[in-house]
Amino acid sequence: MLLIGDMLAFPVRVSLFNSRQIRSVVISAWDGDLIVSSSERFHYYIASGQAIYAGLRDGKILLSDANEQLGSFESITVSVADSLSLVRLRPVLPQIDARDYEEMIIITADVDKIHFVNQIDADLYIAGVVEAETGQRQTGEFYKAKGIICRTYLYRNINTRHENEDFHLCDEVHCQAYKGRCKSRNMILAAVKATGNVILTNPRDSEPIVAVYHSNCGGETESSQNVWQSSQPYLVSVADNYCTSSHNAKWQRTVLLDDWIAYLVKNGFIHNSPGGAVDYSFQQRRRMRDYKINNTTIPLNKIRADWQFKSTYFSISLDGGNVIFSGRGYGHGVGLCQEGAMEMGRRGFKYDEIIKFYYKNINFTNAEP
Repeated sequence: MLLIGDMLAFPVRVSLFNSRQIRSVVISAWDGDLIVSSSERFHYYIASGQAIYAGLRDGKILLSDANEQLGSFESITVSVADSLSLVRLRPVLPQIDARDYEEMIIITADVDKIHFVNQIDADLYIAGVVEAETGQRQTGEFYKAKGIICRTYLYRNINTRHENEDFHLCDEVHCQAYKGRCKSRNMILAAVKATGNVILTNPRDSEPIVAVYHSNCGGETESSQNVWQSSQPYLVSVADNYCTSSHNAKWQRTVLLDDWIAYLVKNGFIHNSPGGAVDYSFQQRRRMRDYKINNTTIPLNKIRADWQFKSTYFSISLDGGNVIFSGRGYGHGVGLCQEGAMEMGRRGFKYDEIIKFYYKNINFTNAEP
């Protein structure tokens, strides 16, 4: 991670379409011209509204425009001609919706795919993350809070998340979701810039905190110890009434009783144990760590992963031959509850109040030297 006092004087390098095996792409210029270059002294201009095609062939990138092949390269760089220009990437094989990017795209031929890296200013990247993670039409105070959290994640993970690779972070949930240019310049980008270079730090060691977040906690956030077996003093359970009327506050899933019993037996449960009928019901009025039935204990995290449930915050009831899982929340539940924080913003809370509600005993630190 970066040490406090180290400023992000260098651009952030973000791997795009990181887990996808892209073999061809259309590269277009929007709102301005683009400059394409390579180490082989190749230079080509894409006028606004025009495009070229890049495909993987024999371990290299074959470039073509509408008229002819332009050459074959191990790597090319696509740069904007001015601050308003955008690089539009539309993968063709496989087909993925087009995305717009700012500043510079480095395109490299890999073994069986084309690799894309967006080299970009930190604030522009953070604004893109905030928009991808939370959408538009939220309040400025919420966006300020979210911007500080995303910047903190960046500082903590920039040198560790993809160590020994040619980029800092990827654009997927393994790091932070990023889909390119932030369209909401007057709200989201302005909010990110308004917080300067502030990050959240742990007063015990002055390091950036583990700035995790999730969609909806269902009324109570989870402690980090119950999820990852590593306790952080600032990631503790918090009662949260702000998210309970939101979109992802509740969910339900029905499973056949026979299937549930088979799953329990697979995990050590003895079905025909002495003592009469088995009570399969389970109530979570407060968040718990384990599901216990007779002498069998199964971590709720395991159940959630095995059954692809939205959260571990669920209760169980029986309805004839069915097991009803009545759940609350969406995500791991640790740290900031995004839908709760959005509601706090709508109710007039300031960004620092929102942050301190979800992360306890943390410092706001200016990371600039």
